[in-house]
Amino acid sequence: MAGMKRFRVNKMSDIKLFVCCHQPERIPEHPLLLPVQVGAAISDTHFPGFLYDDAGDNISEKNRSYCELTAQYWAWKNIQADYYGFFHYRRYLYPDIYAKRPYRIESAATLSMLERLNYSCFERLIPQYDLILPKPENMYCSVRRHYAAAPFHHQRDLALTEKILCMYEPSYIQAAETYLGGSLSYFGNIYIMQRDLFQAYCTWLFSILQDYDKQSDTSCYNAAEQRVDGYLAERLLGIYVEKLRERGNLSVLELPRVHFLPGRTGQMQKFVTSLLPPGTKRRAMIKRWFKPNRK
Repeated sequence: MAGMKRFRVNKMSDIKLFVCCHQPERIPEHPLLLPVQVGAAISDTHFPGFLYDDAGDNISEKNRSYCELTAQYWAWKNIQADYYGFFHYRRYLYPDIYAKRPYRIESAATLSMLERLNYSCFERLIPQYDLILPKPENMYCSVRRHYAAAPFHHQRDLALTEKILCMYEPSYIQAAETYLGGSLSYFGNIYIMQRDLFQAYCTWLFSILQDYDKQSDTSCYNAAEQRVDGYLAERLLGIYVEKLRERGNLSVLELPRVHFLPGRTGQMQKFVTSLLPPGTKRRAMIKRWFKPNRK
């Protein structure tokens, strides 16, 4: 990242927001949104009308451990754009710069819903920033502690990743300590980055995860625990962002997420978030009470 120049493009920027899907979800036919099937190499079918992460240079077969990162790797190696964004099939960013909470619950991703979320201005907003992140969620404990306590996460995996980072990227030691010792977390591997920054981030991220894969033993992990590379990448993104802020030469915007949950599940979650708003101390405390500590 050393010597990276600020990057700006005109209003006709080529913006690609990839929506990562492991099942054939209906994605609104919006000009910015591109549905991509993750883990296509290990799937029995290719979803009609989707892009696939097993084309060209790819790590699609690693999807069980890398999760949505297989789409990010595929886009890094095979797709040209001015801005690269990554959402989940039920989690999008939306352009509300005044939102107070990190996310809201809605029933379904439709064109009419995106319009209500002001997506018409997204194409103009994105080129004004080098990096757009989800609003961080305050968990009222350190990122390290939260990782150790989260279901299907193991403290030793994050510790090993820290060790690798500090050994090969010592300039990141302070950024790692600041982010992992803080209480604000970026979840989901969701972001929008300009081209040069995205290329640099992927080079950094996948080299660290490659070293982690070589040094770790996850042979006894169950299906949920095997998603470890995806879990680690969420924390590495926060460290990377903290390093960018140390240098102070890039513009960053934080936007809220919208979670699309249909039916009674969505209604219940909407009710819960009204009682326990995301980012509040009481919500974080209650969530911790119901999550066993994992070592």
